[in-house]
Amino acid sequence: MFAEHVQPTRAEQKRRTTARVTEAAAQLFTEQGFHGTTVRQIAAAAGVSVGAVMAVGDKESLLSLVYDQAIAARIPAPPTTESTTSAVDYLSRYFDPFLDLFTENEDLARAYFRALTRGRPENAALGALRTLTESNLTTALMNAGTPDAHAKLGAHVMFSSYLGELMLLAAGATDPRQTASRIRDTAAFITAQGRS
Repeated sequence: MFAEHVQPTRAEQKRRTTARVTEAAAQLFTEQGFHGTTVRQIAAAAGVSVGAVMAVGDKESLLSLVYDQAIAARIPAPPTTESTTSAVDYLSRYFDPFLDLFTENEDLARAYFRALTRGRPENAALGALRTLTESNLTTALMNAGTPDAHAKLGAHVMFSSYLGELMLLAAGATDPRQTASRIRDTAAFITAQGRS
């Protein structure tokens, strides 16, 4: 019998193109920097047209996508109720992989935050990241005995604090050790409030 050749669906083709473009952008941004990379270079590296790259997003949107995916890949699962990890340790260490990502390439981190501050609709992935992060932090706080309402508010405050600290770090107004210390202080404060 003849094997039926099935064409990939349009959605699958778009997903594959997006993945190739994102991978190419990530590599070029890392090697050449944000400003040293052009959309034409991304298209060539991905093996697609400039139009296909622009269908995924402009250069700034691609940087946001690259960072959002890298951050999402590093999100640690919340501790279970049986875990020996304290809520303070989990909340303060939750952001360590992200801080590492931002200190790996300060120029890209600054470009990423410039993109975020523009508040463009393409930065919607940040909203999804916020939802996932706040859900994980809420779960960790609830597993530590914090009432539901306090846990949700604490998770929101923790995420907002983290973004503020990252912006300070990207602006060069602080260093990674100070950032980690302030995030830990915030985590200790939030968990203490949840118990009172």
